[in-house]
Amino acid sequence: MHGRLKVKTTAVQAEEKRIKRQKKLKLFQGALAAAFKKIHSKEYDAEGLYITQEILAANSDYYTIWNYRKNAFLHYKNTKTSEELLKCFQDELSFLQNCLKNNPKSYSCWNQRCFVLLTMSEPDWKKELQLCDLFLQFDDRNFHCWDYRRFVVQHSAVLPGEEIQFTHKLIENNFSNYSSWHYRSKLLPIECPDASDKNRIGEKMLLEELELVQNAFFTDPNDQSAWFYHRWLLGRGETKQSLLSLHVSLLDNKLTCTLRKPASIKDCSCLNVYMNDIPHAVVWNGCNQQKYQHIWQCDLPKEDLSSGANKIKVEFRSSELMVEMTGEDEAISCIETNTETFRQSSSDAKLSVLTEELKSCQELNDLEPGNKWVMLTLVLLMRAIDPTHHSSQVHDTLHELCTVDGMRQCYYQDLLSKFVIEDHIAAVDLHQRCINLHGKALTRVCRFEFFSTITSLNLSHNQLHSLNSPLKLLHCLQKLDVSENQIVEISGLKDLTKLVLLNLDSNRMSSLKTLEPVTTCTALQKISVKLNPIPSEDIDSLLQILPNVEIVYES
Repeated sequence: MHGRLKVKTTAVQAEEKRIKRQKKLKLFQGALAAAFKKIHSKEYDAEGLYITQEILAANSDYYTIWNYRKNAFLHYKNTKTSEELLKCFQDELSFLQNCLKNNPKSYSCWNQRCFVLLTMSEPDWKKELQLCDLFLQFDDRNFHCWDYRRFVVQHSAVLPGEEIQFTHKLIENNFSNYSSWHYRSKLLPIECPDASDKNRIGEKMLLEELELVQNAFFTDPNDQSAWFYHRWLLGRGETKQSLLSLHVSLLDNKLTCTLRKPASIKDCSCLNVYMNDIPHAVVWNGCNQQKYQHIWQCDLPKEDLSSGANKIKVEFRSSELMVEMTGEDEAISCIETNTETFRQSSSDAKLSVLTEELKSCQELNDLEPGNKWVMLTLVLLMRAIDPTHHSSQVHDTLHELCTVDGMRQCYYQDLLSKFVIEDHIAAVDLHQRCINLHGKALTRVCRFEFFSTITSLNLSHNQLHSLNSPLKLLHCLQKLDVSENQIVEISGLKDLTKLVLLNLDSNRMSSLKTLEPVTTCTALQKISVKLNPIPSEDIDSLLQILPNVEIVYES
């Protein structure tokens, strides 16, 4: 312990301690043996409670022993008078309080206390709240005690407003009290709900909370608690479920729908198909075994397609898309993307509120340059307000964050890659079926749901390390260029059944065995790859696996 003088231990003192420990161990083992004898024989008596109390005083996390005491109290409910039972419960609560003083983060002790209060006929909830106050004075971040407090509030007549005042008092004492901020986020939507969204808070209270949290991070900009709460206050706008694209193939008579968010088979009951404006009943199937998926497919009657059903429309909730067949083997229809396509998922706060917060954070950034929390919040606010206008500033700030907060460099690079891809999608016409992301310094690829109808994808000259994410969403992809990256494995390519051309030049794959996942790409015709060196046995084995594929390689 700090501040204590270290005393040298002699051999005699060490031996005395060993003997004392052995004696304690022998007593503990004897008590355990007696307790388990009671447990097996289901003897619930005063002796059993005394023995188990001695054990738990030494080790309060022995849940098997606590279970014996639970069973004993349940047994007493049928054998003792109400006065005797009340005395037993009061003694147990007193004993538990002593155990918690020694081990305030014991799951077993807090659970046992919940059991006692739920089993008592008239628990004193007010006293329990005072107990929570006491333990939170010792440690205001003890999440066990916070959980127990919510349990007490739930079973008592405490109003949300009273608890909000309690959290306010603790936050004023310590802005770094993350548990108080979190509890506040659960209480405010109950006490001051927004008229349009019960999970959010009203604008008047929102402005008051923003002032409170600004006081916190202006006081200590490096403390993360207030920043997390600030992120919650601004909210994360919910992406609305809708249709993204349709794809009709006459080769296999399939209709493929891609949704903005993963949906279940139950949700697919809202997918309504019309052929030449006539409702058509279909059976939807997913592309894999997962419950929620972006892509759902159904079979269309061949006779209807061949007899002139040239307009196929799909309605899904408030969205709809239509495909017009023009005699080709396939046809597609996609949504029109723009700057609003991704902005809605950044924040659901009003633009005026976001703009004021941006000004405050810019002011704090001038006062505290190089603060990672301020800089990251600036990035998120700028993306929520106007991604196009703030594009260059977002990029510069994220690059600076990679230097300021080097341990999270990969996170910032991935976040920048996400923004780059979103901006590119917002600017292109997906009906062109070609995406060119060459030389964008990407460290990850995301938003695959928007790529579901493309046939050509250029990811060359980036900083990708792997293609291990399942690429099943790219069900139309025929040409993939991932040359000049740092790719070491390509397991995600096994789902690309229509892939014809694959360029893997100038990556970090050390063996042609790395190409084994593409053996399931049944349409593959050509692979370009550079490896150094290439073992001859690798070439022979790969040529056997892919006999109909042209493999262009250099050593």
